Amino acid sequence: MSNLRSDPRTSDAVRGSGWTSGSPQAEQLLSRLGAGERVELLFVAPGYQGALTARRLLLWRGIFRVRCTELRRPLPLSGSGSRSAFGEILVLDAPEGAMELKLLTRRVASALAAAGRVSGTPRAEGSTGAAGSYHPRVIRTWQDAELAAVDHMRGLGFADARVTGAGADGGIDVFARDAVAQVKHHSQPIGVGPVRELRGVADAHQHLLFYASGGYTAAARQFADERKVALYSLAESGHVTPLNETATRLSARSAPAPASGWTQASAWGRGAAAERASRRAAELDAQRQTVLRLIARVRAHTSEVHALPSNRYTKDRIKALKAAHKLTERAESLLATSRADFQTHGGRKQLIALADEKAREAALKLALRV
Repeated sequence: MSNLRSDPRTSDAVRGSGWTSGSPQAEQLLSRLGAGERVELLFVAPGYQGALTARRLLLWRGIFRVRCTELRRPLPLSGSGSRSAFGEILVLDAPEGAMELKLLTRRVASALAAAGRVSGTPRAEGSTGAAGSYHPRVIRTWQDAELAAVDHMRGLGFADARVTGAGADGGIDVFARDAVAQVKHHSQPIGVGPVRELRGVADAHQHLLFYASGGYTAAARQFADERKVALYSLAESGHVTPLNETATRLSARSAPAPASGWTQASAWGRGAAAERASRRAAELDAQRQTVLRLIARVRAHTSEVHALPSNRYTKDRIKALKAAHKLTERAESLLATSRADFQTHGGRKQLIALADEKAREAALKLALRV
């Protein structure tokens, strides 16, 4: 039986890669490879196992129930060259949204970066501060997030972008002559309030930008679309992703004219991917809000447990209230996990569905209509 070490298609790449023969990923890799398709690189990153060939990259997520994503070469790199204290970081623009590969060795990062180039020619990168030359920085604090927003805005062409300074912003964190931005380094999605506040404070400015680490609620997205506020997602690696049409257009306005058909197709693909990711994220946010509303209804009833007298006539009621309380806690935990960076779109959707199931079960225990 063929395995990674004995198969000529993978034998040169398996040594020291971290891959194990007989694993679900290894079995799927061997079944997916063509007769003459050789693997150039095998690697393992937190949450991912990858196999790079001359024409594609295969990425697996999961341990027992594995899922595979295939990306054709040249790879759609949305961000490259970023470094953390422990290794390099690459961001790939996959069909389901941005995929962040962390803690890569220099050899693996270099090979993947080379696979994102056409005919060995690197993608154009200007000097720091020039339009279209944003270089991601690792985000650890809210100060890092504001500085990343400054760098990104300068890359968009707002050369005079600067941090307003703590306590003096009036709702504005980054200021430029033609644009202002608010930056939120929070784990929770941003609601419509802060976006409306930015629109109100900075109504006279031509361009309004919002950067958030935890995403946005459906209401915030709708308001931003209606009032032309550019929404951006700011990842831990510093990678910035436009999340609505206004942000996509703003990101493309300072880009040079495409030099080739591939460059034009690549730019269109990134814009389409960003729009698709934005639409999917908005759908998930709406589903989360539905579950949260149901949890709130259940919470309003479970608070009764503290007011009920302790006697034999209320034991069943108290038991039902406590069970409902535990179910809503589980539902909230699932919703929180669904926002984690390592989750895929499908994984987030499944977790929200499980949270909805727990919330409905809690409502039924209290005889609430759902």
